Amino acid sequence: TLQRKKKISTTHNHYDTLDNISAKILMIKPTSIASISRTRTREMLILSESDVRRCFPVSAAIAANRKALASLRKDGDGGAKVPTRIGLPYHASGGSSGSSSSAADWTLFKPAAYYPPRGKPMENAESSDRKEEEVLMGMKLISIRSNNPKLNKPMVPGTVMLVHAETGIVSAIVAATYLTAARTAAGSAIATEAAMANHPSGKDAFTLVVFGAGLQAEMHIKAIKHVVNVNKIVIVNRTLERAENLKNDLLKNNSDGVVESAKTLSPVTDITTRLLSDDVGVCNALKDADIIATTTN
Repeated sequence: TLQRKKKISTTHNHYDTLDNISAKILMIKPTSIASISRTRTREMLILSESDVRRCFPVSAAIAANRKALASLRKDGDGGAKVPTRIGLPYHASGGSSGSSSSAADWTLFKPAAYYPPRGKPMENAESSDRKEEEVLMGMKLISIRSNNPKLNKPMVPGTVMLVHAETGIVSAIVAATYLTAARTAAGSAIATEAAMANHPSGKDAFTLVVFGAGLQAEMHIKAIKHVVNVNKIVIVNRTLERAENLKNDLLKNNSDGVVESAKTLSPVTDITTRLLSDDVGVCNALKDADIIATTTN
């Protein structure tokens, strides 16, 4: 309805917009959004899950996360402001009885802002980045709904809202279920890269064991594979069917655009699955593991 009234402008190719992210909630630097707001303040950018997946590959998530982490370090850029999140408990009954600590489900509001330091260019920033840096404001709204998988919906749905700092007008609404998984996995990948840089074994290829077979597992495999040469993957899950589905998806998409620039010289074809209840199989996998990722709730 809003689109028919021409109040909202959408796009499917905003890689440049999504590629420059700051602050903990993955602020999207709205280069094109800002120009829209200055000329036609009634319009806003809306990106769906499929839009974000298309234009925000693992490589972009890792690059953005490096910048975001640097802005949080005391000895780094230090321009990020991340207030304490606000959490609202949700009880399956729909009532208000019971304490917050007993709630299995939550809806979380996570505001954040990025203020470019004056007179101090960001580390490793290109000259064009220095000129275009601006104040970024926004909020991520993310929920945990344990019953959602039964409804064929994501258990951790999320949405990012960006605000044009100068006017205070909402400039973008971005679906953030995939974005959240990509950001989390990117952080893990950066930490893994640092930890494995001086691996005592001197290995140049590693075995990755992942617990879980959902979106977080998928993104952790892709992100870690992007920064570390992985030649074997073991997926451990409570149900074998879901683990096999993830395995097949990874094998099918070994050469897709999301992972094509990874450091892995050749696609990983050695992917096996283990049931969590298989104590012996899991123990053997852990003995051979160089990297372990726990991606369960």
